[in-house]
Amino acid sequence: MRIRAFLLLIMALPPAVFAQDPGPWSRAEVPVLSLPDLHGRAHRLSGYRGKVVLVNFWASWCGPCREETPSIERLRRDLSGEPFVVLAVNVGEGPRVASRFVQRAGMGSTVLVDRDGDAARDWGARALPTTFLVGPDGRVRYRHVGAADWASDSVRMTIESLMFKAPTLQVMAAALDADQGAP
Repeated sequence: MRIRAFLLLIMALPPAVFAQDPGPWSRAEVPVLSLPDLHGRAHRLSGYRGKVVLVNFWASWCGPCREETPSIERLRRDLSGEPFVVLAVNVGEGPRVASRFVQRAGMGSTVLVDRDGDAARDWGARALPTTFLVGPDGRVRYRHVGAADWASDSVRMTIESLMFKAPTLQVMAAALDADQGAP
């Protein structure tokens, strides 16, 4: 019943409520995120340490969510092979409804199911979509409410700045060789 009231409230709000500039996360602690995926397998945010994680709270009925989904997928594909993952958290719907949307939208992200909306509440996702960028250290770095172009150059640069780029062995060897040749 609380979910229905929450959804009705969101649908009654004007679109301007859904637009907010991305900003830094102001809470000291990161809420736990432990949810099943569409196949019932458990996922924990802590299991993605070492990667930048885009956590996107969405629903299939949400127009702005549907609007931004292609850019999230483009970003996910563009950063394939990098320490980056998208966790798309479906709020208030079951796996069957979420799966239908995922198939129609061609989503390749890991989709988690927050059927009762508890995780969304814990994360302060009061409007949909709400998206968080979590650094490789597990700390939330940014929060954005409303649809965004997640494949834009500025977003990509922000995400890349959060990635810990470990030097390759070749670069390390070249640096050691340079140091040995110096007087």
